[in-house]
Amino acid sequence: MYNSLLEHDSHNENVFLLAEDNPVDAEIVRAMLDEAYDGKFTLVCVDQYSEIAGALAKQAFDLLILDMNLPDSTGSRSVTLLREAYPDLPIVVLTGQTDLEIAVESLKLGAQDFLTKNDITPPLLARSFYYAKERRKSEQALQQSLIDIADRNEQLNQLAYTDHLTKLPNRTQFEAEINHRLKNAQAEKKQFALLYLDLNNFKTVNDNFGHIVGDELLIQVANRLQITLEAGDFIARMGGDEFLIFTDLIDSSNRERVDQLIENILSAFDAPFTIDRKEIQSQPAIGVAFYPEAHSAELLMKHADCAMYEVKANPESGQFVRFYTGEMEEKYNRKVMIAAQLDHAIKQDEFDVFFQRIEDIHQPNSLNYEALLRWNSEQMGPVRPEEFIPVFEDSPIINQLTKIVLKKSQRLIKQLDASNIKLASIKINVTASQLSSANFSRMFLSWLEELSLSPSAFCVELTERQMVKNVATCINQIEELREAGVKIALDDFGAGYSSIKLLLEFAIDYLKLDMSLIKDIEKHRRNQALVSGIIEIGHRMGMKVVAEGVETLDEYQTCKKLQCDMIQGYYLHRPEPQESLLEKTLESQTSNKTALNKQAPELA
Repeated sequence: MYNSLLEHDSHNENVFLLAEDNPVDAEIVRAMLDEAYDGKFTLVCVDQYSEIAGALAKQAFDLLILDMNLPDSTGSRSVTLLREAYPDLPIVVLTGQTDLEIAVESLKLGAQDFLTKNDITPPLLARSFYYAKERRKSEQALQQSLIDIADRNEQLNQLAYTDHLTKLPNRTQFEAEINHRLKNAQAEKKQFALLYLDLNNFKTVNDNFGHIVGDELLIQVANRLQITLEAGDFIARMGGDEFLIFTDLIDSSNRERVDQLIENILSAFDAPFTIDRKEIQSQPAIGVAFYPEAHSAELLMKHADCAMYEVKANPESGQFVRFYTGEMEEKYNRKVMIAAQLDHAIKQDEFDVFFQRIEDIHQPNSLNYEALLRWNSEQMGPVRPEEFIPVFEDSPIINQLTKIVLKKSQRLIKQLDASNIKLASIKINVTASQLSSANFSRMFLSWLEELSLSPSAFCVELTERQMVKNVATCINQIEELREAGVKIALDDFGAGYSSIKLLLEFAIDYLKLDMSLIKDIEKHRRNQALVSGIIEIGHRMGMKVVAEGVETLDEYQTCKKLQCDMIQGYYLHRPEPQESLLEKTLESQTSNKTALNKQAPELA
């Protein structure tokens, strides 16, 4: 047994036993529990199947989280033995992407739920645990009832095919229905459409208002969606905030029925949802696929999911619906491949950090850097940040990546310190989903303390688009970070979401101008006037203004003339790995000292 992880054990509820032999996965689960339960939980970890009994003998647990691949026991047989020995204990199994058949078999043998490691989020984890406990109670009640009352079979059947929260058909009933429709469509040469619907920013609702409000939102969404359906349409909740809808097409050349259904669905989201006297605005992302273009249940699901992902991946487009096209599949497959490789990438230390120097016009010798995460995958080769960050930005895994950046930055700082070179600041990019989490600022500051890093040496960057969409949820986190000494930068300012009001709502230290304003600025007087005005506003509000994407001498000289405080771009410095950066920095510092020594006699 490795060190138990205990959090706030003054509470007697939310006591969990985790059987997991991978310390990285165990830490991810702990971090997600910390966010999901706001630190009010107790977690005990064992790394062998044989140690589970000992832990259960020492104290009572609300739930067992069971890795299906422990060193001394693998597969679903473990669930059978545990269910026989501990009939009252709810079990949630953890699997990899390739172990889904084992996970399903585990449910049949007595587990209450399963989670795939790459897909876990704090809301999903909390909901899974909650319903696993409730489901175990229901199972026991049903088992007792079946002994006494034969007609409870009908009720059990209903529970098996109905989503307990929304009362809609669940995944099991959906799978039966889609196979039935496929057979009918093949026999009668009919067409039908599958709509895959997901709620935008549902995680933010859970983070801001709690899971009870989130559950009530799902219930109200289900009620509104049912009203939009016509006779013959079918709707199911797949889990989380995902819904699937079938609709038959009247004939192969006319898809107006689908268009009308989509219009009705979007209209259903026009009015805000009122929950506990709060008005919550929610919008869907909808992907649409058709049979017979997709000729199987698996392919229909994949195509609709591809289209829905395209909506989620392009929020700036303002579109809520996409129809599947072949071009989407390549992007989708790439996303799935990236998600599948992350565990391996973290374990094999495939992530590196490049540092790009930022010139301070007023203090040209000061060392300011932006830390940029890079991934050179053993399987896929170099993976661009704009590819992998969106895949993980709504998952706790994004926090693992941020900590990697801090650890790599720590190495740079230590090596500079060893050479008596003082670092001014390192800028680190974070996502809006991180700042939307109530625990992120505390987690970030705890990492700095753990790594013996000074908060004043770091600046957190958030893009303007992210801040615009998450103003209320970001403010508290930003205030906590600034109080501790961490600086805040608003990145990509002027990239299409510019809001002067945003500058009033947030306490911002650095305003980073988007490179679209800087490109060829020496040729465009309107750009110069706009940038000059932004710089004036920034200075009057106590901000330093940074020009990004400076690639030519003319751009550099113009930005300097307009009184930008700092300049960043390939004209001055390219991002580079730590080793070459240190070498150049040491050479530069040596050259500066030599020049000063030569000047000293002349000055004397």
